[in-house]
Amino acid sequence: MAGATPRYDICRFCQERFAQTDGPGRKKEYCSIDCRRRAQRERDGRLGRQEARSALPLGRRIAEDLQALSAALLEAEYDGRSLKELLGCAGEVSREVDYYMAAAVQDARHQGASWDQVAEAAQASATTARTRWQESRVKERLKRRSAERAAVRQPATAMVEGAGAGERPLSKAAERASLKLASALSHLHRASGLTVREVAEHLSLSPSYVSRILNGERTPAWSVVCSLVHLCGGEPAEVSVLFEGAHGMLPPGRHAIDDAVARLHAALRGLHLAAGRPKPGVIRRASHGALSAQAISEILGGEMIPGWEQTSALVTALNGWPADVRPLWEAVHYTFLLCLDPEEGPRQLPLSSESI
Repeated sequence: MAGATPRYDICRFCQERFAQTDGPGRKKEYCSIDCRRRAQRERDGRLGRQEARSALPLGRRIAEDLQALSAALLEAEYDGRSLKELLGCAGEVSREVDYYMAAAVQDARHQGASWDQVAEAAQASATTARTRWQESRVKERLKRRSAERAAVRQPATAMVEGAGAGERPLSKAAERASLKLASALSHLHRASGLTVREVAEHLSLSPSYVSRILNGERTPAWSVVCSLVHLCGGEPAEVSVLFEGAHGMLPPGRHAIDDAVARLHAALRGLHLAAGRPKPGVIRRASHGALSAQAISEILGGEMIPGWEQTSALVTALNGWPADVRPLWEAVHYTFLLCLDPEEGPRQLPLSSESI
């Protein structure tokens, strides 16, 4: 197409991507007049319950965390851990299910469901449903959940090697990142056509150690990862976020917008690499049509900043965990809105009600 490349921004109300106008004057903050009017009504406190509900349901985030907790329970079974550990994992799942039910009811109520409809779905009386899931009680429970989740740091059995740090236990999220990193490195190795012995000779490592890296039994230092990726014809930036996650590294809470976007795209490309770089059409089918092949290409190519629903669908289609990527996505949108209104500080995002 002739002319300048169009520039895209994110609507401050619906968080959807839209083409920014060129020329003089103040740049658009909303994708449509309707979004601008709704944002104004929200600020004035006149937005009705139906419009005030978040862009994504409260229960969605909790369901994503339930996926991780259920996987941890299954892993504990496979590992043959003690009854105490198994019941502890099951208790976490059970508590999260209770929180999910409360959030799902509140989502339904915000969408206009009556207490009779809630009662029918829950197979309880309307009085019981109203008492159990009264909005003020649900908010208190989800607030308590937020505190609980912030305090939980479950150790795992996987070990990671740090520069001069020996070996230390990993969280479940770090263990998942470690396995994804190994999958990404293994794919690069297979694509390179090099043998394990050839890789070992180039990197001055033993063949057995290289095999353990590629099998996910060891997560090496960054210098080793970089050398291996370069040798196999890859880009270290694509696995940088997976490496940080595998080592349990927590990046600073604030990033410049370009850095935040780059980290999100690097995480998505890392998952794509770990999945064996499937074609956009394959990913589209795995997402059950939630993403178009064009959108997938633009996201992985760094041309598009996806919304959370798109991000979640892409991560799931690549056999990743949306809960692990969520902080990176939130950092992009938090930083973006902070850049728009630096004097006001962070705005209340439509997604904030599910950041529980």
